[in-house]
Amino acid sequence: MTASMMMLRLCGLLLICSTVIDAKLDIISSDPDVRVGSDTLLLCKADSEGEISWLKGGEDVDEDRYVVEKIDESSSKLILKNFELDDAGIYTCVFENDHGTKKMNYQIYVYQTPDFGNTPAYHEFLVNQTATIPCVVSGKPVVEIHWFRNDRIVNDDGRGHLRILPDKSLHILRIQQEDGGTYTCEGRIKGRPIIRELQISVVVNEPPTVLIHQERKSVFAGPNSTVSIACLVNGVPRPNISWILPSTSDESRHKYNSDKSELTISAVTRSDFGDYVCTATNKIGENTATFILDVSERPTVVLDQPKLVVIPGETGSVICNATGHPTPTIQWVKKTNKEKMTNVEDSELILENVIPSDGGLYSCIASNTAGTTTEDFQLITWPGTPAKFSVAPGPSSSVLIQSASVQDGGSSITQYILQWKKPSEDTWSQSIVKPTNPLVITGLEPYTEYFIRFAAKNSHFQGTFSTEHKIFTQSQHGEPDSPILSLSEKKLDKNSVYIPIKQLRDGGFPILHYVVRYKGNKENEEWTEKEIPGNSSKIQLNNLEYDANYQMEVYAVNHNGSSNAAKINFTVPQPVSQPALGKGGVVGIVMFIFLLLMVSIDAFCCYTNHCGMLNFLARKLFGHKVSESKGMDEEANNSTGDVKLNGLTLSRGSIPKLQSPSGAVNGLHSEVTCDKAPLTKFEKKPESGDPAAEA
Repeated sequence: MTASMMMLRLCGLLLICSTVIDAKLDIISSDPDVRVGSDTLLLCKADSEGEISWLKGGEDVDEDRYVVEKIDESSSKLILKNFELDDAGIYTCVFENDHGTKKMNYQIYVYQTPDFGNTPAYHEFLVNQTATIPCVVSGKPVVEIHWFRNDRIVNDDGRGHLRILPDKSLHILRIQQEDGGTYTCEGRIKGRPIIRELQISVVVNEPPTVLIHQERKSVFAGPNSTVSIACLVNGVPRPNISWILPSTSDESRHKYNSDKSELTISAVTRSDFGDYVCTATNKIGENTATFILDVSERPTVVLDQPKLVVIPGETGSVICNATGHPTPTIQWVKKTNKEKMTNVEDSELILENVIPSDGGLYSCIASNTAGTTTEDFQLITWPGTPAKFSVAPGPSSSVLIQSASVQDGGSSITQYILQWKKPSEDTWSQSIVKPTNPLVITGLEPYTEYFIRFAAKNSHFQGTFSTEHKIFTQSQHGEPDSPILSLSEKKLDKNSVYIPIKQLRDGGFPILHYVVRYKGNKENEEWTEKEIPGNSSKIQLNNLEYDANYQMEVYAVNHNGSSNAAKINFTVPQPVSQPALGKGGVVGIVMFIFLLLMVSIDAFCCYTNHCGMLNFLARKLFGHKVSESKGMDEEANNSTGDVKLNGLTLSRGSIPKLQSPSGAVNGLHSEVTCDKAPLTKFEKKPESGDPAAEA
């Protein structure tokens, strides 16, 4: 029990000693850096009770200068007021109790805030100038100066363009637009995190420059023509843009964009041509550029009179006034035949000794690079005398005047005056008709001779009458006669038929067409009808049936009606059948001819030279006797006479003897076959050196 108590007391003593030795001491302050003239407070706190005192630089603090307040047995505070630079130093909190002494140091830094004074925060320079930007900073202790741009430190660039001077000013050689912007001058208390910054703006001014890409432009005038002039301006400060325009230009058609750097002219006219001057101005200077607008204008044509009425033989003229840019050229053309007129003085067309063919439209054509403008002028005079026409009797005792050709005198023909009289009459009868083709005179007596003439009239004048034509009228009716069909001259081609057709009298009017109707002999077969032109010389019917009888009716039709029918009957016979020879037949005939030719050649070879297939078969069937006997017979036949070879007669003594081949019996030659002897009789044998072989 006693030992246990002693051990317990020992452990408690050790615990107390350990607590005293490890006592914790802290100094608490808001900031170790104290600005001159400000106050601060140091709080010293221990974790046990005891006495706390304060030292500065190892010596007791001056209680007249500093205020020491005891908070409780374990804490004390030191109040420092109106700090001065010499108040900086090490302050020590001393804690004492029965168990010993403990100290805690705390460093106080006193500074004077960096001040930029009157350093300018805005600078302007002219481009290419050398710029020096100062940064003057005061403060204590020592202040370090640094330059920054876009959060990056600015140092010497090594090229001399950008460097820091000894007085910490920023030096820029030949400053450019890209050097402009915001720079930061930083003042820092050396060794302490006390920093002040000044934002300095640098502006690089530049005099205005003006650029127009296209100095000259040519356009055509017109309501849909638009031109834009772009004036590209540079300069700092941003220049103001103004324009000087031609005095003739209409500003109501001008439109600018927001900064007036682009001018748009709509519905360009000739008055818009000239110089357009773009001027850019800022506080540094002024600059201009000139744009030249050339406007080409389509010609405008004005005639002093659009129409002129002139009697034949007189003179007429018209003046064509044309304006435009460039100055247009003028020419006169007669519109009806595109003939270029040569009787022109300047822009005046002069027509002397006018005749009917001069009437019509004339065009004044004005041309320049912008286009061509045409204005028409009408010259009206008498119509011409009718020419190139024919007069023929018509139906119902009428007279037809066809294809009348008349010069209209420059104005359309509105009427024709038709006149007629009998040879015994002195006065002409007349009628006035509208232009038709043909012109028809009616109400004449049939089978009567008349003199006919006529004249044309336009909107202003009547022309002279044509020459007189004598005509003999016909009957009251004008239908054509029936056409004549020549059945004896018809032609058949398989199931097609061709029948000639003629028309002797057309009733005074041209045949318009023929109506052809035909049908076969089948029961209840209907008529087939077709039309052929009035100038046809034959009727052609196709796809008829073989071995069939046909009926055909033909009518001639003119302006007054149709003729009576011309009727004929004809037959389409059955075609003659011909055996068809196919490919097999042709091949068989060719093979038969070839075989016959081969047999003929083989027989000839067998008979003359004892060769060929027939000779071979004879030898196989009858043996060598046949050939030998034949050879002996031939020899006998030739023993008393001459030998004929291919039409040549030779004496026996002139025939050379051939050498006997091996195997000859009794001096007779064995049979010569096609595989041993040539087809030709007189092929020369090779000469033998044996004289016994010769005859």
